[in-house]
Amino acid sequence: MVRVGVLGASGYAGGELLRLLLAHGDAELAFASSRRYAGEYLFRVHPNLRGVTDMQFVGNDLSNVPTAADLIFTALPHGESMKFLPQLIKSGVKVVDLSADFRLKNPADYETWYGFKHPAPEMLEKFVYAVPELNKDEIRGASLTASPGCMAITSILALAPLFKQKQVEVDHDHVVVDA
Repeated sequence: MVRVGVLGASGYAGGELLRLLLAHGDAELAFASSRRYAGEYLFRVHPNLRGVTDMQFVGNDLSNVPTAADLIFTALPHGESMKFLPQLIKSGVKVVDLSADFRLKNPADYETWYGFKHPAPEMLEKFVYAVPELNKDEIRGASLTASPGCMAITSILALAPLFKQKQVEVDHDHVVVDA
């Protein structure tokens, strides 16, 4: 049984993750955090969890996280995970980040695409970009994974067979995804 915690569990992604984790036979939900709803029942924010759990949201105090859970999902808004994760990573806990904070390898890309300088650029190379359909072995051995966004993953999965079958030449063709 893997003890799992969710940081930022009150948003849409966090709520869906809670639903999946609570139904998963090999996962035990250790905690669900929310700065805004600390002390409230999960089902107050996610009505679909009524009758499934009586767990309450905890705040974003990270002091007990490494001992409370074996794996942490961060479902925080973009720009927030990068504030919390350096502290968590030092503790050795495994992390799956659902935000965009550790998806890109080049720190300069954060300035280009998000308009800010990444505060922990030395950590970017440590994250595995998780596309289980394409790199499950790399993910299996990773302690730090970055989850693709919804448009990125659908584009990657749609285009991967074309690249694999060499229907697209990387040096010559230009692929545009309008999503």
